[in-house]
Parts: sequence; C-alpha cells; structure tokens
Amino acid sequence: MTELVTAQLDPPGTSARGRRSGLPGRRVTDWNPPPEGNGAGCRIVDLPRITDPRGNLTFIEGGAQIPFDVARVYYLYDVPGGESRGGHAHEQLQQLIIAAAGSFDVVVDDGTETVRFHLNRSYYGLYLPRLTWREIGNFSTGSVCLVLASRPYEESDYYRDYDDFLVARAAADGAAR
Repeated sequence: MTELVTAQLDPPGTSARGRRSGLPGRRVTDWNPPPEGNGAGCRIVDLPRITDPRGNLTFIEGGAQIPFDVARVYYLYDVPGGESRGGHAHEQLQQLIIAAAGSFDVVVDDGTETVRFHLNRSYYGLYLPRLTWREIGNFSTGSVCLVLASRPYEESDYYRDYDDFLVARAAADGAAR
C-alpha cells in the first residue's frame, strides 16, 4: 500500500499553483489518509490511478486489485434524500463498492462486529466478502454507488432477513473451525 501523509498546511510536493500534489492522482485536498480498517471482514482497496491533465483514469482488474473475477456490474443513482439501500447479505457473492461520484456510508456487519465506512473518493473501493450484511445510506446529492460483483444476480444467494443471515453466518463460522 502507498505510504500515506497526514494533513498539513503545505503538503510536500504541492505544485506551484497549489491545485495538484506531487503524488500521482492526488489533489491537495486528498491528503487525508484513506479510510482505514478491516472492519467486519471488509477492507478498503486503494485502486490504481493514472493521472493526466485531461482527466484521471482508475482501473480494476479481477484477481489483481480484487480477489474475484467480475461477473456483474451495477450502480445506484438518484437515491432520494433519507433513503437507504442494501439491507441484505449474500451466501456466496463478493463485492467491491465504489463511490463513483459523491459520497455515502456503508454499514457492514459480520454477525459480531458492525462498522461504518464513509466512501467519497472514486479511487477507494470497499471489499465485502461473502456473508456480510450491508446497508448503504447517507447519500449525497448526485452520488453514484458503483458495485462490482463476483456472480450474476441469483435471488437464492440473498439473505434478506437479518436473523436468517445470523444463523447462516454462525453455521459458516462453526464449519470453519
């Protein structure tokens, strides 16, 4: 992972015009460290960035930045204020969630630990392993939630009832021991 620099008044490497840092893909306003942690089995993935004066590019390759091949891509947009999405878990599916535009919170739960991640940069993704309950909310105006999934849509892969999820998670955790 890239070495991080904490916020300072004059970050090293700042361009003469003060708009760009010396690190590829970073704006001066991006000197806050990325969201940290491995909460509830989830982790932030720092995605590669290729900078260009005409606009930056970020890419994701299955098996490289994420531990699965991408079988499905979908996105959430125009979410009304105060609404939330998610509220389920998956038996087998793994996901990478990205704030392609704007910001939102993802609350993840592995049955024993609940953690909130705030996503607001298009070059950070949140990896969710299988059997992770998730709720997405606090959407900013104009936000776009991009999701890369390891499997095609299968209704039978969903746990939409939290108690059913807890039973499945306990069984999986017991089998892993």
